[in-house]
This record gives sequence, C-alpha cells and structure tokens, in this order.
Amino acid sequence: MSAAMLLKLPYFIYKRYQLMNGSDIYWKKKIGNSALIVDGRTLNPRAQALIALQGKFSPPVEQWTVPMLRGGYNKSMELFDGPKHPVSKIEDLTIDLEGRDLKARLYDPAPEMTDRPMMMYFHGGGFVIGGLESHDRFCRKIALQSGYPVLAVDYRLGPENLFPAAMLDALDSWEWLIRNVQRFSANTDQLVVGGDSAGAALSLLVMGEAAKGRFSAKPATNILIYPAMMDAPETKSRQMLGDKDIVLNKDLLDWFMGNFLDDSQTGYKDLLSPLKNCEKGQIGPTWIRTCGFDPLRDEGEMIARDLEGLGADIDLKEYSDLYHGFIGVSAILPDVDRMIADMVAFMKAKLARGRNSKKAA
Repeated sequence: MSAAMLLKLPYFIYKRYQLMNGSDIYWKKKIGNSALIVDGRTLNPRAQALIALQGKFSPPVEQWTVPMLRGGYNKSMELFDGPKHPVSKIEDLTIDLEGRDLKARLYDPAPEMTDRPMMMYFHGGGFVIGGLESHDRFCRKIALQSGYPVLAVDYRLGPENLFPAAMLDALDSWEWLIRNVQRFSANTDQLVVGGDSAGAALSLLVMGEAAKGRFSAKPATNILIYPAMMDAPETKSRQMLGDKDIVLNKDLLDWFMGNFLDDSQTGYKDLLSPLKNCEKGQIGPTWIRTCGFDPLRDEGEMIARDLEGLGADIDLKEYSDLYHGFIGVSAILPDVDRMIADMVAFMKAKLARGRNSKKAA
C-alpha cells in the first residue's frame, strides 16, 4: 500500500464504521440534494456513500490491471460482506473434467440428510474476476438459510482463458454434478442452478442447454441475480447508466469484455444465445432479480420475457434503489439478507411443488 493510501486509512476505517452503524435517516440527510436520480429512481443513500468511499481508493481506468481488480474485488468482499458464518461441512474439492480440473467448494449445512435438493452456484465478476473466496460468505448464507448443500464452481477466467472457456466449464460442471449426485446425497430431480452477473449468464446457459436435451437432468429451479445477456442489443439502461458512478459502468463492462471475448471463436457463437431454439415447457421456475442502478437491468427484464415466452414460471423483481454488485455488501445493506431469504422461500416452494407433482404422478 502506498504512503498516500496509508494516510487515508483512518478516514476509511471511520467511514466504514459510519456506513455499518449510521441510521438510514442519517445517510438520507447526509446525501441530501446530491442523491443520484436516474430514470425516476433514487440510489439508496447508504449505497451511494459506500460507492463514493470505494471510489476514493480506486485507481483510474488507465491503471487497471487484472491482478489489481481481482485483489480489490476480494478485499471489498472481505471488508463489506459481513462475517463468515460457520457451516457444518465445508469441503474444497476438484471437478475433474476432460483436459482440465476445476476447483470447487461444497457448503453442506446438514451432511446427515439424504435425498435432498442441491444448488450449483456460479460467481459473478465479468468472467475475469471473482472466485471461491469472493463469494464464500454469500454461499455460506444460501446454504444455511436453505438447508441445502451449495457447490460453488471456480470456472476458468479471462484473460488467461478466453471465451468460450467459462461457458464450457459451466456446462461440463453441470454434467459432472449429475454423474456425481449420489456423492452429495442429493436428488437429481431437485437440482438448482444459480449465479450472479456473469455467473447468472452461465446459469442461463445451463438452463438453455438442458432445455434442448443436452443433459440427463434439467435444473428444477433457477436463480438469476442481475443476469447479463451476452448477445444483448444496446439497451436503454446501458445508455442511461453507462457513464454513472455506480461500480458497474461502461468502462468496467468494456474492460471485462476486452479481457474475455475472443472474436475468432465463431464456432461457439450459439453459446452466446442460450435460449435460442429452446423447446417450450422445458425450463423450470426461475427467480430473477435486477437493480435500478445497473446497466444490465433491461437485460434481466428481456431474459424474463424470453423465459415467459418459453412457458417458464417467472418471479421477477427490481431493487429500484440498488446497484449491480450489492450482494457483496451485506454488512452495509440489510437488503442482501432479505434477498437471500426471498430466494430461499422461492426455491423451497417450487421444489416442494415439483416433488409433490412427481409423487402424484
């Protein structure tokens, strides 16, 4: 850390304490007339203050490097995503695939249980940053609140592994889970796929390919947190929010794609349009959450419409005053834990309905 950054450290510690402990009324007054308002939505004052604080410690775009952003992302999660809640069983394991091995982490809150649902989770990070550590706290919470084992997948990232590496890893990991489901005492008919941002895009790919009959088991339920469409047109939300100070903006989106996409891989273009040619009625209930201050907001809504057109049961909600990436700041925003509770309630209800339907049949 530079001398200049060290001098700022006491200020950072004080502001972090204020963010964690100041009342909503305090932050609303503090932000006051400087509140960010776009498209009829007002950014959560505490979130706006957090973004401003992080901005004081962020280098300019021209100085960004992959190691720098990866380290900063993990550090942000460590500082702002609350405690690491204990889980009965946490195991680092290897997903052995053809030609490569992937790291993964199992969070099992009830190892003694059998014949149960299980989630495979893909982390966000623009296909360039993020991993098992960045989303460790988040996956613990899902496992603890649901009672289901959660398997987080450390898929390959760019620029070391360009498109379609992450996509192939997601598809092959799902197939691996189906083959190894007994290892986790899980029920093949009760598997869930989920992810945030880039991870939600990978989940959407798994859903789409499963709907086309690629796998012997389809996700029973799907979880998409501010999902991205790889083939999305220029949307209104990208135009309106791309130049705003809201963490994910045009600069970061362009940087991510510049470190991941490989235009020469034309043979894999279909992986960028996962719902194309899907058979109607083959996609399970899907929970989608978007944010008002997210350039990808419209893409989440487009995905919801496409899935409804394919006959899927959709639960779509927008957090109008929050921003892309908010799931990593649960120590600051109580909305994160409320969102997880909502997600878990959806999964439990839909999985129970599916299990009862199979029994009746």
